[in-house]
Amino acid sequence: MQTKSNKNIYVVSFFEGAAVMATELCGSKLIAPYFGSSLYVWASVIAVTLGSLAGGYFFGGRLSLAKNNVKTLSLILFIAAMYMGVMPFIVNLFGPIALRFGLMFSVTLSSFLLLSVPMFLMGAASPLIISIQTKNPEESGRVSGLVYSISTLGGIISTFLCGFLFIPTFGINITLFVFASLLTLSLVLLHKSNGFKATVLLLMLLVSGFTSKTPIKNCIYESDGMLGKINVIDDTTGNSVIRKLLVNNTVQSEMDMQNGQSVSQYIALLDSNLSKVQNKKALVLGMGGGLTSNLLAMKGYSVTGVELDERIIEAAKKYFHLSANTNAIADDARRFINNCHNKFDLVLIDVFKAEEQPVHVITTESLKRLAENLEENAYLIINWHGYLKGERGLGTSILLNTLKSAGFNYKMVAASHKEDERNILIFTSAKSPAVKKYEIQEAIEVSDLINTDAKPLLEKYNALANQTWRKNYILYYYSAN
Repeated sequence: MQTKSNKNIYVVSFFEGAAVMATELCGSKLIAPYFGSSLYVWASVIAVTLGSLAGGYFFGGRLSLAKNNVKTLSLILFIAAMYMGVMPFIVNLFGPIALRFGLMFSVTLSSFLLLSVPMFLMGAASPLIISIQTKNPEESGRVSGLVYSISTLGGIISTFLCGFLFIPTFGINITLFVFASLLTLSLVLLHKSNGFKATVLLLMLLVSGFTSKTPIKNCIYESDGMLGKINVIDDTTGNSVIRKLLVNNTVQSEMDMQNGQSVSQYIALLDSNLSKVQNKKALVLGMGGGLTSNLLAMKGYSVTGVELDERIIEAAKKYFHLSANTNAIADDARRFINNCHNKFDLVLIDVFKAEEQPVHVITTESLKRLAENLEENAYLIINWHGYLKGERGLGTSILLNTLKSAGFNYKMVAASHKEDERNILIFTSAKSPAVKKYEIQEAIEVSDLINTDAKPLLEKYNALANQTWRKNYILYYYSAN
């Protein structure tokens, strides 16, 4: 028969599994403001997590050969929990330094500094728990299966709680503190000493100081969530106030508060190439602060706007005066395309999130399906980065090839010939599209590749352009502040 203390150790196993997933999810979100949340970031986070857990399993197996395993287990999980509590402080300390290096090295280094210690220590826990519970060799298989199933169950429940409740409601810092506290408090069940309990509570209070957020200057709205961190700030420059929507600390929309107009060069470029219309319908995939939707509404379009993150829609309505002529829908752009049966006279794809492009929206298959929703002579416009030449231009070349494969002809406009300082608008239609101003006819990097559902290439071939974009963004915005 199991004793009370033996049963309690399964509680520790449950909260250890929960803490592992909370640490991984929160860690990826802590890194996102510095490096985005692209495939490369997630690959680094997952690789460091798995590598650290693997090392921890091996280390825990060696530790299990010694005596006093309960004391050893308590110590390593206590250290892991304390480290979880200070993770926001660590990323704020090393994140700006890591930005000075290349993307791959920076992301891997930051992931390692943030995640390796707690993951390594929590990985060592399961072998120790198994050794504590195993009274004879015949029990080892049963005990191992039970421990890992309980730990995994904790991880599953934690994933749902973090994604749908804790991170969106309370933010990353408090989520980490909650799961670190639960892990630490579960250790109290293994000890009768009041001194141990008092020490645990004291250190938890000390670590809680690291969970407090440093307020962002002039921030009027803030929200953490699985889709990223959102801020709305009012930036005062001279006599003007520019309201900015930030996702993961990257500006998505900028509006002059005096006239309610965008200050973005890209929207001015769009404005100069669109005429006023009547009784026309437009679809905007990727609303941001709603300033492109507002422009199209001013031009006479009835606008349907699709935005993945419902919080951004609410911010657009509350802080950026989203036009009443815009029907805002919270949905994934590709899912909306697949389920849409309406026809549009103009479609604008602006699905950038910082330097990241959801490449599943601009595959051959997606564009062919979107073409079914276009009226005759309708335009499809894509907002894109400014790179055309060399390795940085490969992504653009693939996008243009993909448009051709879906039956679109194209022309490009840009307000500058400097690749680092511009966005390109790609005007497309089934016929030859007409543009009014700023058409560019520059040499484009040659490639015969296309982006398809079965072989999505854009993220790989856009990597250097994206890295350059983020580097220039940081130099421009952070050096100015």
